[in-house]
Amino acid sequence: MIQNELTEWDEDIDASPEEEYEALVRAIRWAKGFGLLFVQCSPAEGERFIEQVSNSITEKTVDVLRLENEIADLYETVSSHPNIEDINVLFVTGLEKSLVPYIQAGYGSEGAYYSKDTIPKILGKLNLQREKFKDTFKLCFVFLLPRYAMKYLTRRAADFFDWRSGVWEFVSPQEELLHEALTILQEGDYSRYLSWTHQERRERVLTIDDLLEEGEHSNEEVSQLRFEQGNILAADQSYKEAIASYDTAIEFKPDDHAAWYNRGIALAALGRTEEAIASYDTAIEFKPDDHAAWSNRGIALQKMGRNEEAVTSLLKALELKPKLNWIEKIIRFILRRFITPINHDKPDTEE
Repeated sequence: MIQNELTEWDEDIDASPEEEYEALVRAIRWAKGFGLLFVQCSPAEGERFIEQVSNSITEKTVDVLRLENEIADLYETVSSHPNIEDINVLFVTGLEKSLVPYIQAGYGSEGAYYSKDTIPKILGKLNLQREKFKDTFKLCFVFLLPRYAMKYLTRRAADFFDWRSGVWEFVSPQEELLHEALTILQEGDYSRYLSWTHQERRERVLTIDDLLEEGEHSNEEVSQLRFEQGNILAADQSYKEAIASYDTAIEFKPDDHAAWYNRGIALAALGRTEEAIASYDTAIEFKPDDHAAWSNRGIALQKMGRNEEAVTSLLKALELKPKLNWIEKIIRFILRRFITPINHDKPDTEE
């Protein structure tokens, strides 16, 4: 076992960000030969650290390995990095891109979220290759990781992580966390989420988890962020997880009709039609003029065989939003197929 020259930062000491940064710089400056340092921070903070450290430590050759996509073998990637033999400090960013596909969404829970039986190829190789890393690379690795990736790494690559020389955690200032939250909400658009890759959607879901765990947010902000998370998960067809996010949004803002409505859509997608109707009912309670909730409620009622109620609900949607031809077609279909008209021309007969 390698003898670490540095000790891990004492978690019981409440250090300021400036003190944490100075401790990190000292650790990098004092590192000799192979070393592993892990820094938990946002991607934006990571870039600032790289610039600051590069300017502070001029006596060493500092370089950056930016992983833009998922990889299977970090050793091979490092080996092919230009002039690797001349580098003293190598910052590694983007490792989370190789982990995200294996972290199952669960909006912040610690159950199946991190305890998957399958280990990403990159972590399996890291566990097996740690001796090879130490013998080959006489440099200090500094891994910059968001919170969710650090959690996963410590659980799924324990052998490699055990060789760490130190761990640092940096939380963005509150104003930056609020700015990031606002950016996510301003960019929120379901059709845009549909155009994203599965990887991009999962990264955003996990980023929202980190943001809520690190920052202090009002009930309104928590509700809005969980609502957006639910929309992203719904776009990814992860309906169970989407419902969990909508439920949390509703917990913080019970009268959010949009969350109730979208929850109904997700429930309907899972075939939980009766629950979907109940969710549409609550959405309508808070926003009676929501024609989409009335129309989707009508479709759900028809699936349950409650055809008269379905027609009533669809007619209400048509009243709120005239000239919706598709609703008129559905109404005509239900009337023709499922509802027998009463013949008023034929007189009643006495027995």
